[in-house]
This record gives sequence, structure tokens and C-alpha cells, in this order.
Amino acid sequence: MKMEQVSFLEWQERYGSETACVDALRMIRWPEGFQCPKCGHHAASLISTRRLHQCSQCFHQVSATAGTLFHSTKLPLVKWFWTIYLVGADKGGISALRLAKFLGISWLTAHRMLRKIRTAMGDRDRGYKLTDLIELDDAYVGGKRSGGKRGRGAEGKRGVLLAVEKRGSGPGLCRHKSLTRSRKKQ
Repeated sequence: MKMEQVSFLEWQERYGSETACVDALRMIRWPEGFQCPKCGHHAASLISTRRLHQCSQCFHQVSATAGTLFHSTKLPLVKWFWTIYLVGADKGGISALRLAKFLGISWLTAHRMLRKIRTAMGDRDRGYKLTDLIELDDAYVGGKRSGGKRGRGAEGKRGVLLAVEKRGSGPGLCRHKSLTRSRKKQ
């Protein structure tokens, strides 16, 4: 899902409170209204002190953050949403140390937050498959070494397999795989 570009102030206006963040998660999780994950019933009551929905039929309790990267977090959702903005807004991202200073949290917490967000960002394309015309190529990557053999048989090089789908006149989705070992022709 691609979002429109917004400034940090606009982001803050949208997601500047815990209520706004929870409401956004509810809209993403249940776009047609609440649905119990256990029985499928559509009616629920809200336990506001614990931010839980309780199904009116089976009494199963579920949170809007359950099963997400915010699951069991003790940090305010506002800090998570700020982090998501800071990771996505800059091409270079943000370091854990800088994030820790910005949010007033420990470096370890910032590191764990960034790891979760980056993993989620990496996993988002796994559901897509390459289609139509696919171009495939291999390459060897690694640093330059003085002396020795160059090219395919060089020491210290890692093989990489690349696949790119063709969309119109340009490239589409790209996949790559690091090769642990390659077979040599006999």
C-alpha cells in the first residue's frame, strides 16, 4: 500500500494521540467493522481501560494491536507511529541511536523497534509473484582483490541470482537470491 507524501506536522495531526493511532489500526484491521477472529460475530463491546474488544457472542477479547508489530508493546503507539514516519520519510532511514535520542527511549528499545519495522517492510513484497516476461541473470559481487583470478572464479566473491519482471517499457518487481555454491560445468 502506497501512502501519499505528508509532512511530519500533517502526520502529527493525524496520529498525534493514542486514540487516533488506535482508531487507525482498527480501520486497517476491521475496515467493515469489528469481526471476532474466533467466531466471526460482528458485534462487540469495547473495554476502554484495556483497549480491548469483547465479542458479544463468545466473549473472546481481542486488541487492535494483536498479531501486529505493536503486539504486547509497552510504548505508546504515538512513538511507534513517529518511528514509522521517520523510517519511511528519509531514503537513508534513521539510526537506532538517533531514534533513541529523538523519542527519549533506550538504544536497545529503538533497535528492536527498527528491526521489527524493517522486517515488516521486507516481508510486504513476499505475497507478490513475478509475472509475464521475466529476465534472469547472475552476478558475482564482492570487493576488489589485488592479484589472483578475476571474474567468475575469483576468491571471496558471492554469487547472486537476479530476476526482474518487465512492466511496459520499464522494470517491475525484482527478486534476488544469494547463491551459496554454484555448479561448475564439466
